[in-house]
Amino acid sequence: MLIVKDLHVYYGGIHAIKGISIEVADGAIVTLIGANGAGKSSTLRSIAGLIKQKSGSITFNDVDISKLSPEKIVESGIVLVPEGRKIFPNLTVMENLMLGAYLRKDDEGIKRDLEQVFELFPRLKERSWQKGGTLSGGEQQMLALGRALMSDPKLIMMDEPSLGLAPILVKEVFDIIKKINAQGKTILLVEQNAFAALNLTHYAYVLEVGEIVLEGSGEELIRNPQVREAYLGV
Repeated sequence: MLIVKDLHVYYGGIHAIKGISIEVADGAIVTLIGANGAGKSSTLRSIAGLIKQKSGSITFNDVDISKLSPEKIVESGIVLVPEGRKIFPNLTVMENLMLGAYLRKDDEGIKRDLEQVFELFPRLKERSWQKGGTLSGGEQQMLALGRALMSDPKLIMMDEPSLGLAPILVKEVFDIIKKINAQGKTILLVEQNAFAALNLTHYAYVLEVGEIVLEGSGEELIRNPQVREAYLGV
């Protein structure tokens, strides 16, 4: 589905991504783990078209998307749930959700997906006319995920979805990610909670200073002594 080859990204004079290559198979959950500054978010932002790569290719369903605008990338079926949620605090829950569908013209499909979002997140239905900024952190994360689903994506990229949430909400977020994947959505996940992410993922890459240093199934990396010491604290 998604193939990133030899990706190089610069911020000014900083070489943030140094030739990484990753693949995300259709229907899979793939995770990027690593310390702050490793290049995880930069990778997602580059795939989403928010920052342009210096070189390398990004192919989605056999189409090169590396030079497309962010809105064209959303149209192609890729959506990013950004770090920090980035909901619109002065708009209602319903308005935030409908903004996720702003490129769509299929009214029946939008109605269907809205019902599915409310089924997945009943609290959003209860608070549909409440302003986004008045929601709790966990509810705002649900809103960000729901907004992404409203674009009817094939691939959802999630940047630190559990960041800043209480442990009980972290478990809820990971349960929701499992449900979204079970509904047929492919997921590329960046997550600071390495243990939870590796238990969830089908395949994972470990980034250090813009380079991939390890890769394998979640089970393989959980057993890897280097990963256990550096990221799992065991």
